[in-house]
Amino acid sequence: MSSELAHAAQRLADLLTQENTALQHMDFVAATALVPAKEAALSELTRQPAMTAIPPALATLAQKIGRLADENRVLLERAIAVQTRVVRIVARACAPPPAAHYGGPPPRAPSNRATALALSTRA
Repeated sequence: MSSELAHAAQRLADLLTQENTALQHMDFVAATALVPAKEAALSELTRQPAMTAIPPALATLAQKIGRLADENRVLLERAIAVQTRVVRIVARACAPPPAAHYGGPPPRAPSNRATALALSTRA
């Protein structure tokens, strides 16, 4: 087994484990800080030459990376859902209150169309 390939695969597995732990704890700052290293590890792994026969130890590590990547996807989807809820809460809190209308129907939304003007004269 190529030691460079094994090292690159182990580095990616370690980073996925760290990111998954951060995401499980909802530590989005720590998870985000790992993104450049994770991308570099993935790039390093994909630059390795292809192998005709995969040694058992590397196959086991590849399966581990697959499980970690699946877990990572689920945790990232959860993080996105949480962040979306937080943004909606903040947006609602920052929205101006609706204009008060006392009695009668609520005011109509402004229109870009010209409105008719009625004039009345009394003699």
